[in-house]
Amino acid sequence: MLKRVNFTGRKRIPRDCAMIEVFDGQPRKFMAQLELSDTGMPEHAAVYLEAMCAGSSVIQRFDFGEVGKLRCDMTHLLSEIEGENVFFAMKVVDRSERFGRLLGIAENIRPERAGKQTAAGRRGILPIEPMDLGEEIWRLDFKEHDVFLLVNQRIPGLVDRARSDPLFYAAVYPEVVRRVLTQAFREGASIDEEDEDRWPHLWLRFGKSLHPTKENPPDEPYEEDNHEEHDDWTDEVVRAFCEQHNMRSKYASALENGQGGEG
Repeated sequence: MLKRVNFTGRKRIPRDCAMIEVFDGQPRKFMAQLELSDTGMPEHAAVYLEAMCAGSSVIQRFDFGEVGKLRCDMTHLLSEIEGENVFFAMKVVDRSERFGRLLGIAENIRPERAGKQTAAGRRGILPIEPMDLGEEIWRLDFKEHDVFLLVNQRIPGLVDRARSDPLFYAAVYPEVVRRVLTQAFREGASIDEEDEDRWPHLWLRFGKSLHPTKENPPDEPYEEDNHEEHDDWTDEVVRAFCEQHNMRSKYASALENGQGGEG
């Protein structure tokens, strides 16, 4: 179990202080170049990288030494991380006055370079991740900075179909848009929030861009017994999304052409 750290007074560290490359293999490996000399962090503070992926709660932690004496010349095994969409958090932790206090953090760091097994660079607002979902076809996975569309890896070709098949697209994506926007409201997100890189902000801006009159999402808090205004705004966004992509006609055409397959 990972030791908890105290988040009080933490400082944001720019993501570009970490350059990460992931290499294919069983298990995969990664190397990271860290540069913290201009961040104002104490030289003797401990530095850790934590790796995680979509569809899993597993966090694998790696010790990179101290701010003033970083260990960046080693490869590290991602032995507990299985998904394609791997991301990292860098944490700088106090070792002196208040042991365990988190001094600085950089979140949602994506690999700059990677092999075929790992997604590299910044993805779109809905990365797709294959997972063993049992008898489920798809599921949404909400992380702090991203929301992922999980698709059942036991169905051959489903990942590719999730990106391009008009039948899958028409049947699934309008509901995805509705659920994600509703969850963003439930989390109290605002289109003007400071952390513009988190998924709730990105999705509300996406919703506004689709809205027929480019109307801002409601500012009032979403409450379980009072969300009619939020639902109306979301309905208008979903309707515009379907119209923009000609969902009905493309779905009908795909059925006529037999793109849905048999049985």
